[in-house]
Amino acid sequence: MPFPRTTLAKQIVASPLLFAMVYQPLFVTCPFKLLHMAMAVTAIAVFTRMIDLYYVQPWTGIPSRYCVRSVDKTARSKKDLDDDKQISSRSTSADNFLMWDMERFRIEMWAPLRKFSAKKSASQGLRWQDLILLNLTYNFVLDFCIFFMCQFTAKEMDALTLPQYAMCMMAVGTFIMLQILWVYLTVAMIYSMSTGRRIKTSEWTMLENKFPCFALTPAEFWVNWQTLFRYLWVDLAFLPTRRLCEKYLGPERVGFRISNMVRQAMPILSVFALSAILHAYIVYATWREPIWSQLFYFMTQGVAVVVTKVVERSAPGAMIKDTYNKGGPMIRFCLQVLGFLIMVCHHTLTLPFFMEPYKRHEMWFDLRQKSTFWWIYGKL
Repeated sequence: MPFPRTTLAKQIVASPLLFAMVYQPLFVTCPFKLLHMAMAVTAIAVFTRMIDLYYVQPWTGIPSRYCVRSVDKTARSKKDLDDDKQISSRSTSADNFLMWDMERFRIEMWAPLRKFSAKKSASQGLRWQDLILLNLTYNFVLDFCIFFMCQFTAKEMDALTLPQYAMCMMAVGTFIMLQILWVYLTVAMIYSMSTGRRIKTSEWTMLENKFPCFALTPAEFWVNWQTLFRYLWVDLAFLPTRRLCEKYLGPERVGFRISNMVRQAMPILSVFALSAILHAYIVYATWREPIWSQLFYFMTQGVAVVVTKVVERSAPGAMIKDTYNKGGPMIRFCLQVLGFLIMVCHHTLTLPFFMEPYKRHEMWFDLRQKSTFWWIYGKL
């Protein structure tokens, strides 16, 4: 059978394979829930990535932002899709858009973990040995989080006081965050060990932000958190929604004020709606349960980000920013503490909705055999 030679032929061949992959966790169950969840996460992650590569990029005619910025390669951005820029026929031709050379294949294969850059970094980069201590630190904290969560059953957790419950939610959030960072760090170390090359933070961008949870606003938190998949969210949700709003909800149709509000809010909410659907898919594929908690959690986060943007652009927001920029160290410290406390309250009130299905099935007990602390101390 000959290989497909055009973009359309590749899209036709890819579509049933992609849908089979995303349907497989829904109809084929695994007795090990953690393994089944890993299958669902892998399926939906690969599915969204392939949708971007095979359908969104050819549709926009703009190659991946992960590609090297050079004279004949245009990186995708919000501005790129609005400007009438001249892009090479090799990149935009519908017939050969997916005909990659080895360099393009190498770049897309590593993305979104590694972002290639044509700019020369001032630093020489890190050796994999330089990251051993950070890797061990992540492992230590992850081990302790598992040990701490395994001290409580779901019923015992519901009976905790609010401060105790907040501690549990902080442990859960820390575990999720550090698990992603640990996997990312481990992949970077394996890359360095196998190739002998140094790790540049300009390419392995998540290494620059070791603790994304320490944010002072919901918008800052999600900007830090979504570093790994930001381009996918923007290309699959933000930009299409913004184009639709500009086309059908322009100032000439609904008025300037409403149009501006909609164009600012709807693209952000669409990103969180997409994220909600992806997380809801994982929950349904794993337990076949209602997905309302995931939808509610992520849409609440989207509303919080929109409110943050509104406050930042308001007169009180400008006053707070001016006070912070012109204030002394003590004023800045107090504002940072206030922002951190507000975020703690925000996560304490909203994270339980995200955790609802995982708490009901006590997922942390499936991890306890991997905890050294649990092996030594057990339940206290």
